[in-house]
Amino acid sequence: MSASEQSGGLPGKPVFTRLPKPSQTPVTVASPMMAMPPVLTPKQQLVHHSADDWEEFIYEWVLALEEAGYVDVVGMGGSNDRGVDIAAFLTPDKTDGDWHAYQCKHYGRALGGAAAFPEILKIHSAVAESQYRTLPERYVFVAPKIGASLTQDLAKPSTLKAKFFDWTDKNQDKLTLEYPGGMLERALGLAHGEGFSRFEAGNLDKILTQHAATPHHVRRFGTPLPDRPARLSAPPEHTPDEARYVQQLLDVYGEKWGCSTTSPHEARAHAKAGPNLQRQREAFYCAEQLRLFARDHIPPGTFESLQDDVFSGVAEVEEQDFATGYDRLKAVLEAARNMQLGTNILLGVERPDDRKGICHQLANDDRLIWVQGGEQ
Repeated sequence: MSASEQSGGLPGKPVFTRLPKPSQTPVTVASPMMAMPPVLTPKQQLVHHSADDWEEFIYEWVLALEEAGYVDVVGMGGSNDRGVDIAAFLTPDKTDGDWHAYQCKHYGRALGGAAAFPEILKIHSAVAESQYRTLPERYVFVAPKIGASLTQDLAKPSTLKAKFFDWTDKNQDKLTLEYPGGMLERALGLAHGEGFSRFEAGNLDKILTQHAATPHHVRRFGTPLPDRPARLSAPPEHTPDEARYVQQLLDVYGEKWGCSTTSPHEARAHAKAGPNLQRQREAFYCAEQLRLFARDHIPPGTFESLQDDVFSGVAEVEEQDFATGYDRLKAVLEAARNMQLGTNILLGVERPDDRKGICHQLANDDRLIWVQGGEQ
């Protein structure tokens, strides 16, 4: 039997067998999950800092060196820094008294003598030419990486001094052009009579540990905030810092329950006002702890920005008409608790009472008023 007969076609004509239609269900090919890029440590991030960012990082670190006893820290960097990028003063006499110098170097390679010796010459020249009255007690090279040879030389000042003068001898002609009119001779004369133990290198691991305790660390490196300390209870007696918001609460209790508006003790003894007052004070101190935490760990203004966000979210509620100040207080605290806030970094460590406490901070500054005209 022919193929045409098998398929029912006419003799002599080719017959094409109709194949079944393919499934109409689309095939979805799942792409493999994209791997997240590795998170760079602060030390790794510093390698990618620009020279200016590196100097700013070191400035932030030096500012935080409380144990050094600095009375002031200033940036001296620029095209004519005379060997000092950051100067830290131990007395009000600044460079006329005892001081420390920090020289910032950020290269793609480790810092070696070829880059350090010109800075040593600069600082001696600056003192020889009376740019500074005295040499700094400490002169610290700070770089992402210090070469092994320079590290060894800094650990043995006599060797560092000998290598420095070897370098000046080899570059005599060039240095004479850079330091004309006897400047080179005066600088080298000063260096001959001085010890080189003042020169040292900053330890980057130690620098990062100390920088981590500053308010700049989280902003610069995007690291998580540390855990907040354990919550402390409000002190038994009101402090002068609480005077205004507590008075506003006494006004609320006087209107609501007839308590004295001048005696916190009477309010504390009241069956309802007393527990309410204690809860509000606990919330206030919770927010105060958050304020101090922000002061110590993140840049200035971050907590104040959170306060402004809370105020913006409750201001219209506070302005509404209420039968009593107690009703207004409850409505504002509820609005603060339920509002959606932005991206403030403090939201990651927020506690339930923080927003309520911020409302009392705002009341302490009279930005929120519970008992308004015509209600009391």
